[in-house]
Amino acid sequence: MRQELQPSEDNGDMVGYTFHFQITNRGGRQACCVKVQAPNIHDATQFFRQNWPMIESMARDGLTKSDRNVIKLAVP
Repeated sequence: MRQELQPSEDNGDMVGYTFHFQITNRGGRQACCVKVQAPNIHDATQFFRQNWPMIESMARDGLTKSDRNVIKLAVP
């Protein structure tokens, strides 16, 4: 898993952290990423790990769609 720090335009207290990961798909690997808004890297990492089952499920569901170049995940 790789992490990137990106400044957020929405809120000065929150920063966008992008987590890159791979999942298997029909014998191959598919690169994915998810962006988490959090005040720091520790909170973003904790959110990513706690919500991994949901993130993975949403990513796999996105792979079944015809336009799978970009999968946008929205977590309530």
